[in-house]
Amino acid sequence: MTDKENLLKERLIRISSNDHLLEKNEDYYLMGLEMLENIGSLDSELRDDLIYSTLFYWVSKNRFTFEELKNLLNISLDEEHLFYKLGDKDEDAVFKRTFSALNVALIINKHREENFLSDELLYEVKDTLVEYMINEQDVRGYVEIKGWAHSAAHTADALDELVQCTCFRAADLMDILNTIKAKVCIGYYVYIDEESERMVTPVENALNRRLLSDLEIIKWLQGFKVKNPEGNHIEKFHLMVNIKGFLRSLYFRLLEQEDSIFIVQEIKKVLSNL
Repeated sequence: MTDKENLLKERLIRISSNDHLLEKNEDYYLMGLEMLENIGSLDSELRDDLIYSTLFYWVSKNRFTFEELKNLLNISLDEEHLFYKLGDKDEDAVFKRTFSALNVALIINKHREENFLSDELLYEVKDTLVEYMINEQDVRGYVEIKGWAHSAAHTADALDELVQCTCFRAADLMDILNTIKAKVCIGYYVYIDEESERMVTPVENALNRRLLSDLEIIKWLQGFKVKNPEGNHIEKFHLMVNIKGFLRSLYFRLLEQEDSIFIVQEIKKVLSNL
């Protein structure tokens, strides 16, 4: 860690032991900016247990004004955070991207309680998250020593908050569902850290909005196919494993919901054809 990160870690440990309260001469927003600057730290304790946990607490306990939350949201979505080195071969950059996505989820969750973001901004957030999720190639879950990367899960958390925002209509929900399907249907990595469960959650909540027609849902489910035009046997197998894991998770999530019987039946059909 850098000296700057060490100093921040010491401060956050002290703040955490003080019930996450700052001294009277300290500013929550300025501290929040400093945490965002270091949100990609390779020290998992600093990144996850201190920075993210402190932001979670402060957002939920109204330590930031609405304007400050908007600023923190815009920073989290910018090129130096959500899109930081996206596409580069820097394997450590993913931590900054994925924890920025988690911060987006925190702020959208707060908006759902307080309604302080405009519909226009929410649409921008949706388009930005969709673009990021489609283009993120580093989908590792837990990384030894460095901790959680979990890009698919973290982005799904943010999308889950979005699908529950009332400004989004059927076409928007389908845009999000198609994005999740694209992230499920990969063959270069097998999800092993409960990513399917996390990606199922925004799907379940989108379906519960009751805005999508039966035909739209059935067509979306029928799009889960094992395609492998390049003929790579292992990638084809991995793709099938990811699809089966996701659809099984969705099946059991919806199994007890009476108005989802047709979806459950369609999932069984799709699985039987894989």
